[in-house]
Amino acid sequence: MIVDALFPTYRFDKAETDEFMVIDQWSYLWAAFSGPLFVLSKRLYALALVDLIAMIVILGGIVFGLTLIVHLFSASLEGMILMLLTVAGGFALNGIVAVRLVRHGYMQQGWRLGY
Repeated sequence: MIVDALFPTYRFDKAETDEFMVIDQWSYLWAAFSGPLFVLSKRLYALALVDLIAMIVILGGIVFGLTLIVHLFSASLEGMILMLLTVAGGFALNGIVAVRLVRHGYMQQGWRLGY
């Protein structure tokens, strides 16, 4: 399914302590709206700064895309649909970036992807 391909579930295991952690589709939703706060909640401080920069770049892309759509399509139905898709795509991309940064941070801290 497309949702599982875009938003995969990750299970991390720590062999020394038998701990595990799961990042699922709900994590993507939380990360989409909170961005760096999601990364901060996982105690990955340097990566939260990277996510803040990524979020600013994504926001710039959304503003550029919306400006372009307004100039090309004005107030047409196609323009409105494209604006909605641009904003939704930006939020989805923000969530994907934040989760990938958390995944990278966990792998650097010695967690391994579970099976």
